[in-house]
Amino acid sequence: MEEKSIPTYKLFGEQQLWPTPEPIHYETIADRSALYDWEITPHSHDNLLQILFLQEGGAGMTLETQAAPLATPCVVMMPPRQAHGFRFSSDVVGHIVTIPYFLLGELLALAPELKGQLDTALYIPLEDDEEALALMRMCFGRIAREYAGGEPGRLSVLMATLGLVVVWLARAAGASTGAGRQDRVRHRIERFLDLIERHFREWQPLAFYAGRLGVSTAQLNNNCRSETGASAQQMLHDRLLLEARRLLAYSDLDVTAISYSLGFRDPAYFSRFFARRQGMSPSAFRDANRQR
Repeated sequence: MEEKSIPTYKLFGEQQLWPTPEPIHYETIADRSALYDWEITPHSHDNLLQILFLQEGGAGMTLETQAAPLATPCVVMMPPRQAHGFRFSSDVVGHIVTIPYFLLGELLALAPELKGQLDTALYIPLEDDEEALALMRMCFGRIAREYAGGEPGRLSVLMATLGLVVVWLARAAGASTGAGRQDRVRHRIERFLDLIERHFREWQPLAFYAGRLGVSTAQLNNNCRSETGASAQQMLHDRLLLEARRLLAYSDLDVTAISYSLGFRDPAYFSRFFARRQGMSPSAFRDANRQR
């Protein structure tokens, strides 16, 4: 049966990076969503980070396989490789900025300890925070004007304003004040997550990952527990479970084909693995998602 997994785009619906030379892309929410009947179907971006500021109108978000409404005004930050989708009302008022993920390091060059706060999707309602709402209106209004204009120093203003938004996001997410060893551990976990992303289907032993990171398996486990509360093996299994959930929700592959695509040699073992961690069988999970 043909697989229909979630697509990976640059901007939604596009396979090529935007043609203009700026490292930043700006558009209104209505500019793109109106082209798709106000629905941005589930997809992901490999190396792009997006920040949405929704001011007015109705909105809902699907994150991985979970759907939820968005209370406007709000800010949403979507990191690379996170499966997501949106549905907007036709009267939506909002903005979206897209940047290559590496640019985050440049924006936070003087505050690298904040970067780890932007590794996961963020949803920050602003209805009860007048100061933050005023700041976001000012920042995104300035980004919109500078992006459309041609004044000298335009890119410098865009970068400075976006830097203010990024720092605010990291603080809102709960910036860590740890330094030194804690920063090294956090960086090690980020590298571990990158390795998982590349190799999780191969069922490599923990020693493979520890060796690539230059630590023992015991040290890797200790670092994972201190940073995430989960063991290294649990983090590997979490990534397998996430991919299984995605394929069950968004593809037409049967359970057996999904199990083989994830490196399981025995479909029955895959079903037990999924049921133990998800609390229901793969078929029941697929049926529940289709009913939603």
